[in-house]
Amino acid sequence: MDKIAERIRMAMDLRKMRQVDIIRVTGINKGSLSSYLSGKYQPKQTNIYLLAQVLNVNEGWLMGHDVPMERQTAAASQNIPFVENPECGTEEENLLRYYHSLNQVGQREALKRIYELSCITTYNVKSIKQ
Repeated sequence: MDKIAERIRMAMDLRKMRQVDIIRVTGINKGSLSSYLSGKYQPKQTNIYLLAQVLNVNEGWLMGHDVPMERQTAAASQNIPFVENPECGTEEENLLRYYHSLNQVGQREALKRIYELSCITTYNVKSIKQ
């Protein structure tokens, strides 16, 4: 099995995610994901990015490089506190504060729930293209 396939599986196990969870959140089709996991095909860069996001791992690590597994944002790596953005409304600022107060597991769950809500027309301002 190739390195990317091993690392996708490792991250899925660690995050307790199934293929269906990844497919639902990323939009990667079932056949492609199965091909990546079997080592038959390598994911394109856009899909590596999506996989790294949903699995909350470093893209370089996912590709097999000798870098830390955990993803770090620029702000997190520099210990920069949350700064209010004058272009954001109060609700958006609260959303960011709540999000940043969560651990990695909570952040992933929050993103999944927001995505799920965005797929329901009752809550959707405009249709989202996948």
